[in-house]
Amino acid sequence: MQPPAWITQLADNEAVAYSQIRPKDKVLLEQIQALRLVEIATQGNQRRVVIINKEGFSQWFRTKYPETALAPVTGQRAANIARAGHSKAGVATHKAQPILLRWFSTDPNSTWADLTRRCGIIGITSDRLATLDLPPYWTLLTIENWEPFLAVDYAPQTGAIITIFTGGNIAETTLQALATLRPTPTQAIHFGDYDWSGLAIYRRIRATIPQCLLYIPTDIALLFRNFASHDLLIGQSPLVVREDDPPEFHEVTMLIAQYNAGLEQEIIAPPVL
Repeated sequence: MQPPAWITQLADNEAVAYSQIRPKDKVLLEQIQALRLVEIATQGNQRRVVIINKEGFSQWFRTKYPETALAPVTGQRAANIARAGHSKAGVATHKAQPILLRWFSTDPNSTWADLTRRCGIIGITSDRLATLDLPPYWTLLTIENWEPFLAVDYAPQTGAIITIFTGGNIAETTLQALATLRPTPTQAIHFGDYDWSGLAIYRRIRATIPQCLLYIPTDIALLFRNFASHDLLIGQSPLVVREDDPPEFHEVTMLIAQYNAGLEQEIIAPPVL
């Protein structure tokens, strides 16, 4: 027997909004309340059903729904093997992601810039991004592909430029971690492929970092005419332009449609910052 959706969410998160419980499930709620497995907590104007006896609830859940595996937990591979049969079931990303970055600055006291000069790149996990000692003014540059990421070399006169390798479609955990950086970047730019997938990646980044701009070289129309490839679009789903997409997004979609082809970012010089 399959449990109601709110019971599954309760098992996963140890709490669920009271509003998700349908009238026909109120009897079930009363039962687990009577067993002192859960209670109804009020916070402001919201009510939630909260587990107060984790071990007892888990035992009740297994007995009540013996053929139902608990939903996987993000980033907990061992737990997911026990809960769902394999570690990646239904999980798109982990709680902590590796982030590769390069830090450019003329500040002689910048430890991170020195590490970049000596090591080429810096590796850090997304849960440690708060350890970055950010200056008041800095630029965030996300780069989709490996070769352009390694090729960029900036020596700004003020502030700092931090380039992040997205490795294609950036992990949600990484994206959310970037959005928490303080102070926020003075400017944020995305440099990626000019095809449907590249635009989808940029759209995801901009949804989380609204100030992020899509880098468009001034000669992009000429580059499309000379170097665009139809093969890049194979297997990609076309995007429909939305009202909230910026003008540069519209420009690229029109070029893709005009040539029925995409443009790899490796053919384009990186932004001048």
